[in-house]
Amino acid sequence: MKLYIIPTPISDDIEKTIPDYVRKVMHGIKFFIVERARTARRYIKASGYQGSIENLTFFELDKRDKDNLPNSFFQPALDGNPIGLMSEAGMPGIADPGAKVVARAHQLGIKVIPLVGPSSIFLSLAASGLNGQNFAFDGYLPVKTPELRKKLIFIEKEIFSRGTTHIFIETPYRNNRMVEILLNSFNTNIKLCIASEIAGSDEYILTKTIGEWKKSKPKDLHKKTCIFLLGK
Repeated sequence: MKLYIIPTPISDDIEKTIPDYVRKVMHGIKFFIVERARTARRYIKASGYQGSIENLTFFELDKRDKDNLPNSFFQPALDGNPIGLMSEAGMPGIADPGAKVVARAHQLGIKVIPLVGPSSIFLSLAASGLNGQNFAFDGYLPVKTPELRKKLIFIEKEIFSRGTTHIFIETPYRNNRMVEILLNSFNTNIKLCIASEIAGSDEYILTKTIGEWKKSKPKDLHKKTCIFLLGK
């Protein structure tokens, strides 16, 4: 009884981000738990799969109810067939609803096997030069101004008192707005790393202090996939 955590590309270059071994294991699996079957089929086909995609079974997670995990999702594993878990991009279970699938697998006694693959969160942290010993992923920051201001004050206190690196993401069309908010909210000595389109042809990773960013703002980030990191 096995559940394989299968990484998916974070750029269009599968060869660059997904090891051959991962593709070999994936090609031997017939049952998959995924966010979107269409994306999973496209990835498997692009990975060089020689079999018929129509013979594979995809169980889609309910977008409206991520806690709804029917027993049928796990029955193939309980019957002795390996199953694979895929996210839309990167490593399942990290900032991803797949964590609930993994938790259920542990409850059912299914062995969980993570395969090596990319995570834009950890790649951006490694490339930022910020504290990798003490960090927190905040997901999406609050949208409403009062809650956002409160969160930013908390982040700044943590940076100065504990040296914590804070990592978060934003909806792509609000990236430029977020940069303006950060530049106008934080002490000029705090460092901001902007990591965009990681592992892609348009990759952009740069760390500067808030004061330095104010003098030389980043390029247009509208509709780009970005990760923001704050620290010292």
